[in-house]
Amino acid sequence: MTSPRWRVSLWRGGCAGAAALAALALYTRLGALSGRDFARFSGSAVPAAAAPALELRDDRNRPFDLASLRGQAVLVYFGYVRCPDVCPTVLNALAPVFDRLGHDAARVRVVFVTLDPTHDTPAALHDFLANFRPAPIGLTGRPRDVESIARAWRIGWQDAGPDGRINHLSVLTLVGPDGHMRARYGMTQLDDPSGMASDIRSVL
Repeated sequence: MTSPRWRVSLWRGGCAGAAALAALALYTRLGALSGRDFARFSGSAVPAAAAPALELRDDRNRPFDLASLRGQAVLVYFGYVRCPDVCPTVLNALAPVFDRLGHDAARVRVVFVTLDPTHDTPAALHDFLANFRPAPIGLTGRPRDVESIARAWRIGWQDAGPDGRINHLSVLTLVGPDGHMRARYGMTQLDDPSGMASDIRSVL
């Protein structure tokens, strides 16, 4: 006869096994929903959910809607013009990625959303982003609109002091031509331009 202690252990083991199987099933299901195997991404794969709305003004002071880029892959990044190091590093890291994309580069856009809309006017964004290749589409707007959008994209930030610096999450999000998020890239993942180019091609 099985002792109560062993029955509890067996029950716990069965629950743990069932939980592991459920997690594996969910993982597999999410991979199927995204249309590919998560492990094949160079970046951190995410479930293929629709990207949050992104309606602001661009760096030429025109209304912008992320939906207008449907049919193209889009790399979305949140930063600010006075960023002394991280933002320029991320934007500079994209040039070798686009080099590796070859003709496919024409089907990929980069969008830079400011976290400092009071300072980053359309003109300021345009002048700043012209220094990078490819030149991103710069977006700005009313502070409350930018704050709402950044939170929807799960970008955390806070003012770091009177010198205009902002501490913020540095992450690049790949949005597929269908408008669904596919992967995110942190600083260390930007060191693999071939891997990023492969990711982008796989969603085109």
